[in-house]
Formats: sequence, C-alpha cells, structure tokens
Amino acid sequence: MNKSRTFVTGCAGMIGFNVAKALLADRHNVIGIDNLWRGTSRNLDQLKANSHFEYRHADIVADRNWSFDIGADDTIVHTADIVAGIGFVFANEWTIFQKNLLINTEIARIVHFQEPRQLIYLGTACSYPQGLQRSTESSVLSEAVKFPADPESGYGWSKLVGDIEFGLAVKGKRTRLTVLDLHNVYGWPCVYRDGTAQVIPALVMKALSSTDRSLTVWGNGKQGRAFLHVDDVVGAVRSALAYHGVHSNFMIGPDKCTTIGEVAELISRHPAVAIDRVLFDTTKPTGDIGRYADASRARTELGWKPRIRFEDGLSDLINRIAEDFRGNH
Repeated sequence: MNKSRTFVTGCAGMIGFNVAKALLADRHNVIGIDNLWRGTSRNLDQLKANSHFEYRHADIVADRNWSFDIGADDTIVHTADIVAGIGFVFANEWTIFQKNLLINTEIARIVHFQEPRQLIYLGTACSYPQGLQRSTESSVLSEAVKFPADPESGYGWSKLVGDIEFGLAVKGKRTRLTVLDLHNVYGWPCVYRDGTAQVIPALVMKALSSTDRSLTVWGNGKQGRAFLHVDDVVGAVRSALAYHGVHSNFMIGPDKCTTIGEVAELISRHPAVAIDRVLFDTTKPTGDIGRYADASRARTELGWKPRIRFEDGLSDLINRIAEDFRGNH
C-alpha cells in the first residue's frame, strides 16, 4: 500500500460511505470527513473497522484543521453538500445555495493553495439548463449543453458555481480536476425517514407506513429521472481516479428516463409492501419534467457505463429499507 491518501468529504452519507468503502477495498488509505448532518455514525462504524481508515469530524466551512496536511500526493473526492428531496430543496433554496457555496469555496481554497494530485467533484444533472429538461423522451443531457446556464433550483446553481470555482482554483496548478455530473442517485444506506429524504426512499417509506393501502406521489407522476445506482457512482469514481486523458467533465447516468409514476408502480408491486392504489397530488412541486444522460464521453474515455438494472437496484433498496424500518419500528 502506498503512502498517498484519499480524502473523502461527506464520508458518512450514502455516496461518500460507498465511495470510501470501495476505496478501502482497493487498498487506499482513506481519510473521511463528515459533520454528521445527514451521514450516520452507523456508516462510520463500518468504515472505522478498517485499519486504513481515519475519521476527522469536521464542518468543512467552520473547521480547517482537518485539511492541514493535504499534500501533493493526495486526492480529494468531494461528495459533501447540502442535498435533499424536492420539497426540502424548494423550501430552503437560499440556505442550500449559501451553504453549498461556502463548502465548495473552502475546498477550492485548499486545492488552490495545497495543490493535491487530484480533485474529483461530484456534480449534478440539476446544474443543467431547465429548458432542456422538459421531456421524459427527448431531454438528453451531455457535457456540451451545460452552458448557457439556467438551472431550475438554488441547489443546481450552487453545484454549478462550485464547478466553475474549482476550475478557477486549479488554473495554473498541478491539481487534476474531474467533475462527474451525476443523475439521480439512489441506493443504500439512505435517509428515508425525514423531510430531507429523496424521491425513491421517500416513496418507499410512504408505502411501508401506509395505513390505507395507498401510495401518494407528488405531481402527476409523469415527470421522470435517470436513476443512477450508488454502485455505479462508485464505478465512475474508480475510473476517474485512473484517468489521465484530456477531459475534465463527464456526464454520469443511464440513457433512460423512468417516470415517478413507474417508480411508484414498481414499489407497489414489491412483496415487502401492501399497496393497492397509487394516487397523485398535483398541488405539490413536480420539478423538472424529465432528463437522462448521453454518457458517451464517459463510456469512451473512462470505460464507464451503468451496470445496475434499475428494477434490480430498486428491489434491493426496498428490501433494505423494509428490513431497517421494521427492525427499528
């Protein structure tokens, strides 16, 4: 094992935990940073069982001691941000925008002055123009259409500004910047019990706790997303760590859009739930109508493609949430 280290911000959250776990399996020395806003001590305990993992409890904005020893041989995989489901995002746009800007500015400062070998930033398809996300059948996003910028939400804007700031921070520096623009990530372990839960775990929780055998979906159910399993995100990060080509930005997601109505129907048919009716609440926010990925650059340059079939990943997630929910209910 070499002496270089990989710093994973947000290591106790769904994506950060899975990335850190995979890198430890690959025999990286991993230093995880988290303030446990959404991440859990249960995730941390699993990581701490590995002798090549070190945890540094820190608020990235307020604490700087965690980063004092980042050097030229180290890598930062930056997964930390303020993210949640659509209801929380639109009810707290300024707060999310401000906090994500502050988080990213601090990471940019570290990168600019300490010049680690590589920064991998997990961006989002939410940063892409809302006018290009109006159809579940034709709204395909590629790296070439990110600008002119027009994200729908404060969250999307905050992630896009981070992308721009990191580009400026590494300009003229030795640090390699790789931005992975992720479509809607799902998987385990996830937040599913509170108001910050994202669409799939929120729907699973509604189904498991339903008392009248109905499942209510926000919007008309015709809006869709390209759902990306967290294991496929891990695969993209692994590929990015080994990449030395000319590109710095990659669209990461499947080439198919699944409607929320279709997700609800799949959940309702799962044997772990008891749902007879799917209802739609059109008074609730819908968000972008649809989007999916043109990941041809990632395929060609990174050798990456999604490997988890959505139906399989969703079924596994329902099983995991059901087991966890009933074990703690």
